[in-house]
Amino acid sequence: MTELAGARLLIVGASSGIGRELGLQAARAGASVAFAARRIDLVAAAAAEAGGGSVGLRCDVRDASACQAVVDDAVAALGGLDAVVYCTAIDVLVRIGEADAATWADTFATNVTGAALVTAAALRHLRDAKGRAVFVSASSVDRPLPGMGVYAASKSALETMVRAWQAEHPDVCFTSVRIGSAFGTGVTDSWDNDLLMELATGWLDRGYVHDNGPGGPMTVAAAASAILTTLTSDVWLRELTAVSDPGRENYQF
Repeated sequence: MTELAGARLLIVGASSGIGRELGLQAARAGASVAFAARRIDLVAAAAAEAGGGSVGLRCDVRDASACQAVVDDAVAALGGLDAVVYCTAIDVLVRIGEADAATWADTFATNVTGAALVTAAALRHLRDAKGRAVFVSASSVDRPLPGMGVYAASKSALETMVRAWQAEHPDVCFTSVRIGSAFGTGVTDSWDNDLLMELATGWLDRGYVHDNGPGGPMTVAAAASAILTTLTSDVWLRELTAVSDPGRENYQF
């Protein structure tokens, strides 16, 4: 799938941020896109903006039946699937020693188990199309920021799962894309500001923030463009890390 014209994409986690922008970019390149997320009003609006036969579908990835249904509905609406992109994630800001069982369970249910369930539901369609499945990870996985250990652990598990899918199904391309820090995703909206201010000093002192992106935070558009590259490459990309370009203005503070 080196050309997006006529391609059929399911993007899970497309109500806002990177997933929504990715869907709009893909639609502009000629793809038909199924935008999926819990908030049906937002994905319906995104699909209307994308046009070209795109649709908005509701999906709560913590619900196994919903994961199957969103794939079935996308196939019915688009006539098949050439690629699935899993952008859904929650990123709770909490010291790892203070994370309770519910925090661990909800994070892994959303960031890992949901990805597995959507992939399983889509597998036969991707095999028929010799398609691609792409999963969004984070550039901080190998060096978790204090307060983001639960999130990093889930993304590490996600990447291992992606490799396992590839090992068992070599006829489909499975890709994990590590994205550097990006603003405008909405992920941080639920963070406790007092805890953030307390942790941020340590992030700066230890160089964590700079490691996430040498040129500063990326725009949502740049992050989406990096993911789009994995869908249009002439070769299968297994793992990709995208950070901002230090030679240009990536984000205006």
